[in-house]
Amino acid sequence: MAKSIEKGKLNPDYGKLRVVDCFIIIYSVFRVLCKTNIELEAGKTNCLLNPASIRFSTRSSSQHVTAILASPRYSHYQENINRPVARPAFKGSWVLQHSFKNPKAPSSSDLTIFYLHGGGYFSSQPAHYLLFLLRLAESILENDVSVSVFTLDYSLAPEHVFPTQLDEAAAAYAFLTTEEQIPAEKIVLAGDSAGGHLALSLLVHLCKQRSPTVENRALETPGGLALMSPWLSLHHEPISYTLNEHKDILSGPFVRRCARHFLGHAPTAHETIKSPYLEFLTPEPAVEWDPVIPSWAWASAGGNEIFFDNVKTWVEKVNNAFEDRRVIFEVGVGKVHDWQWLETIMDEQMKKAFLGRTLGDGGGFEATASIGKTIVRNISGGRTTSGLH
Repeated sequence: MAKSIEKGKLNPDYGKLRVVDCFIIIYSVFRVLCKTNIELEAGKTNCLLNPASIRFSTRSSSQHVTAILASPRYSHYQENINRPVARPAFKGSWVLQHSFKNPKAPSSSDLTIFYLHGGGYFSSQPAHYLLFLLRLAESILENDVSVSVFTLDYSLAPEHVFPTQLDEAAAAYAFLTTEEQIPAEKIVLAGDSAGGHLALSLLVHLCKQRSPTVENRALETPGGLALMSPWLSLHHEPISYTLNEHKDILSGPFVRRCARHFLGHAPTAHETIKSPYLEFLTPEPAVEWDPVIPSWAWASAGGNEIFFDNVKTWVEKVNNAFEDRRVIFEVGVGKVHDWQWLETIMDEQMKKAFLGRTLGDGGGFEATASIGKTIVRNISGGRTTSGLH
C-alpha cells in the first residue's frame, strides 16, 4: 500500500455522543414516520438510517444463523456451511466449499466467490449475508458449476479506521491464492455498498503492488468482479442524492457519517480523500483501469438509490477506457440501494417459504439468483445444464 496512507487507528471520537449524533437520530426517526407510503423494500428498511439503529438491529447474528441452518432447506448440510477461518491478519468463513452434499477443497471448484459485505464499514457482518450467499451459491450450482464461497469478517469502524479493512482483504486474498491454492482466474471478487468500495480498493492495491519481473500469486487479478450498489466516492454527491433521497433507504447525512467513521475525520478535511484507494470517480493520481479491472465485471444500481448517478458514471468511465464493454451495468428500475440483499433479510414471507422447502426446490429470491446466473454466463467454460450438487 502507498506509504502516504497512515495505518488504521482508533477514532478519537468513538463513544462520544455529540449534537450531530442526536440530530441524525431525530432526523432518522422523522424519516421513518414520514415514509410509510413508500414501497415495501424501502418502507421496511428505513430503520437502517443511522449507525446506532444498524448496530442495534443486526446484533443477533447468531440467532439469524441458527434459524437458517436449522431450516428444512439446510439442516441436512449445516456441518458443511459457514465454517470459520481465523488467521493472524484476518478472519472470515467458508459459507460453502464446492457443494452442499459433497464438500471438497475450494481449489477443486469451478469458481470461488470472495465476498465483501456492506454496511458503511461500521455495521453488519458475514452472518447477516448468509442466506443471500447461500441462495447465490444455489443459483450457480443449479447450472452445474461447482462453487466455493468465502466471506471476510473485516474489522469495523469507528474502532478500526482505514486502511485496516484493506489490509485484511489483501491478507484474505493471499490466503485464497496461496494457502488454499485457488487460481486467481477462478476467483470472482464480489461486494455490495461499502463492500463494493473495498473490492475496488483491493483491486487497486493488487495492481500497484505487482511487479513486472516478480511473479506473485497473491497479487494476481481475479477472474471476475461483481458489485451491488457500490459506494464509489466518499465525498461526491451528484443529483441522484437529491432526487432519490426520499425514495432510497440511504440519505446524504447518513453516508457522510459513515465516511467520517471510516476515515476517522471529516471526508473533505484530508488529502487522502482523493487517494486511488478511496476515490474511484476522480482519484488523484488517476487510475489506469485496464490492469485493475478483471476480464469481466458486472455492477448494479437501483433506479431509486442515491448512489445511482455515481455508479452509472463509473461504469461509463471504465468502459470508455476499453475497446470492448468491460463492465455490464444492470439497473433495478424502481429499486432502492442494495435491493438484492435487502430482499433476503426483509421479506419474511418469502424467507419462510424459501427455508421451508428442501434444497433444490427452485424459486425465491430471484434478484439474488439472477446474480448467480450472470456470473455463470461470464465465467470461462460456464455451462447451462441443470443439476444441484
